[in-house]
Amino acid sequence: MSAADGGSSLDARGRVESLCRDCVDDAGVDGCGVSVLSRTGTPVALYATDRVASVIEELQFTLGEGPCMDAAASGVPVLISDLRDPSEGVAGRWPAFLDEASRVGVRAVFAFPVRIGAISLGVMDLYRAEPGQLSGDQLSRTFRTVDSVGHHMLDWERVPADQPDESYPLTVHQAAGIAMVQLDTSIEDALVRLRATAYRAGRPVHELAADVVAGRFTFEKEQS
Repeated sequence: MSAADGGSSLDARGRVESLCRDCVDDAGVDGCGVSVLSRTGTPVALYATDRVASVIEELQFTLGEGPCMDAAASGVPVLISDLRDPSEGVAGRWPAFLDEASRVGVRAVFAFPVRIGAISLGVMDLYRAEPGQLSGDQLSRTFRTVDSVGHHMLDWERVPADQPDESYPLTVHQAAGIAMVQLDTSIEDALVRLRATAYRAGRPVHELAADVVAGRFTFEKEQS
């Protein structure tokens, strides 16, 4: 597939969405979400098959913790068949994520790094409302889907910037840049501050980011 024009990119976008929907059936899960890695290595939500999957993607970006974050950092799948099973160690690894995921009825999460060779592109998350492992066949199908998603994501990155759904990652990173100047800090620390502020306020990161970009919210150094 060529990404020389917007039509090709939009085809790639539709293919990624179709792959995610098919993966829900193939893996026997309830939802799927895909995040792309920012320049700092932070996963930023691109697509979710349903509201809960969208919440799971948003939560991990806002909290800075969860299977998606670990999969992005380690480059290996993170498979949690039961978030409430003490042997999984979730309470110690991602305490805030565990609480929030439980509130939306998520019991199992499976995060797969999306890579092309040595290049990390993003993460694909699957979730279930009931505990349970992925079977060998389900894992094999998911790995094939992840590979396909990676190839199409290379084209999706060229979707025209005026597409409404693409404004979320752009707005977040614009806001992080503004916060970096306001706080006189690094872009990484500014992004952490943005996520933490959104979490304390009980707001999605992209909503706070929009306020920052519009000048409706200003970061001050003395804020805690």
